Amino acid sequence: MKHLLVCTALLLAACNQQEEAPAPAPNAVAEAPAPPVVKAPVPALEGAWKVAGGTGLTLTLGKGTASMAAGCMRRGFTFKQDRNQVVFDSAPARSANCGAPPSAAQEAAFAALDEANTAVFSKDGATVTMSGYGGTLTLERR
Repeated sequence: MKHLLVCTALLLAACNQQEEAPAPAPNAVAEAPAPPVVKAPVPALEGAWKVAGGTGLTLTLGKGTASMAAGCMRRGFTFKQDRNQVVFDSAPARSANCGAPPSAAQEAAFAALDEANTAVFSKDGATVTMSGYGGTLTLERR
């Protein structure tokens, strides 16, 4: 009887054993390739601009040079544009003062342009806001 009891226990133990379940398959979802990045066109700075804010200043840019003027007073610059990144450098030889000295607002505009490093266009390129260490300068196309 002991043998029968032992055999029954072994038989039950054998019946209750389960094979190890296979590891679940990873949820490998095939990722669609990312579409190519299409950069939106950025308008060129070249052209004639009016400095916003009632300074009376205009800015003319072309072929790597810039001139900000009000009447016979002007400041000369060289510039480079790479999409929204800009670099302006003063060109004293292209500058002139006549009559009254520049107003504080005009001096601030000169400084903002000289230190500008970013140009953000709006209104389909009709307006640009340039900013950098010298402050912010908003221009409107003439």
